[in-house]
Amino acid sequence: MGDDRPVREGVAALESYPSLAYEVNRRFCDRVGWDFRYEQYQLPQRPWGSLSAFSRSAGQHRAASWVKILAVLRAFELGYDLVVWIDSDCIFYDHQADWESITRHFDAPEVNFLSWVDRPFYADQFCAGFFIVRNTDHIKAMFTDLWNRPSEYSWKHVYEQSELNKVVTAWPTSQFRLIDEPMFRIEDSDQKLLHIASFDHANRLPSFREWFERNRVAPEPQRVSQHVHTDMSADQWDQQVSNATLSASDQIRREIWSIRQAIRRQLKRMVKR
Repeated sequence: MGDDRPVREGVAALESYPSLAYEVNRRFCDRVGWDFRYEQYQLPQRPWGSLSAFSRSAGQHRAASWVKILAVLRAFELGYDLVVWIDSDCIFYDHQADWESITRHFDAPEVNFLSWVDRPFYADQFCAGFFIVRNTDHIKAMFTDLWNRPSEYSWKHVYEQSELNKVVTAWPTSQFRLIDEPMFRIEDSDQKLLHIASFDHANRLPSFREWFERNRVAPEPQRVSQHVHTDMSADQWDQQVSNATLSASDQIRREIWSIRQAIRRQLKRMVKR
């Protein structure tokens, strides 16, 4: 799990959906015995805001969701055989659900990737808000190539999800699994995931708060110092994955881009007022 936003502790978490998602997902991983990490990745800061992530090899800015590629590569370096990625707007909904039936798919040695079908939008594509990948040279090369090559979805919705789908769904069907279960709304009381995506962003806070109320547990994040990692620099990881230096012209482009983004954010705030 990861985000550039911090996990807020105490009652402040009630106004931060990533913080609420952190605690739901931490509790789930603690129950099933999975290691849990929240990568609070770092971006260069400027007086007007932060610079966006950037791929030196592609020469492109990357939307925030692309950084999950770097976070997964980092998890691979930590030696995990399987890595589960879950977005900060997605939670393990029913903590009593049967996950062995999911992870059992990886008993087949040829299976390298598993995700949820992106329904109701597509029947043959997956949602990159949640996936499980096997730590293999094949998967490492795929993620490295995706980060390094130019993409028309570098800053265009649905970002890295489109590129992942192009690659993975072109594999032989024996190498990946798509789970056709509810994800974007509550359809079953025992469904495994709940993803409050961007089209429904206003419901993130109330939906995650409701989870705590329904399960009668406190929403304040616990063990933050143990699970939140703040030492992942997106720029340093880009340099490692790209194996390239940042040119002076690209650095200027990044600065100008960030100023333009800051102006856009300010204009949006003024319009809302």
